[in-house]
Amino acid sequence: MGEFKGSAAANDLSVALSNDELHILINLVEQLLELLGERNFTHHYQSDDPFAQLMAATFGNIESPIDQPEDPVLKRLLPNGYADPESAAEFRKYTEGSLRMVKQKHLLYLREQLVFPVDHELPKADIAVTDPTQWLIAINDLRIALAVRLDIGQDGFEKYELMKDSDPQKHLHAVYYWLGGIQESLISHL
Repeated sequence: MGEFKGSAAANDLSVALSNDELHILINLVEQLLELLGERNFTHHYQSDDPFAQLMAATFGNIESPIDQPEDPVLKRLLPNGYADPESAAEFRKYTEGSLRMVKQKHLLYLREQLVFPVDHELPKADIAVTDPTQWLIAINDLRIALAVRLDIGQDGFEKYELMKDSDPQKHLHAVYYWLGGIQESLISHL
């Protein structure tokens, strides 16, 4: 289950993952990256002004307000800053692009850490965790996405325990709790 060894303080933190675990994590990361990348903010602003291009790349489309995404996962990962829809859309136009990029950066970092053993078909790998904060943020975003998709609430574990083994949702819930175990183990090694 993603066994961590060492500590962040000693700069020798690593995690042991099986090839199957690596594949599951990579798959989840790639799905969330695809969802977060649904809006490409860099092509919305056309200008020859280098400063304007820099601002567009940094902040995205700041010409008009941006409505909250319709996807429930994105609503949870990119929440409104204000209750008022007009104010929320105005705020979102300045923040959503950079928030998406930060979340993508953490997920890409995690993916980069995981692909080498998979590409080399290693049955198991000890992966050096050089930036545990990025791991925690990426794993947390994956758990949020799964919780939203599977409708896991505070009583989720009790529901999981009552699921029949033949329920196709049980395996997906197991992945959610497995990610929670990875998070907990990582936190205990900080």
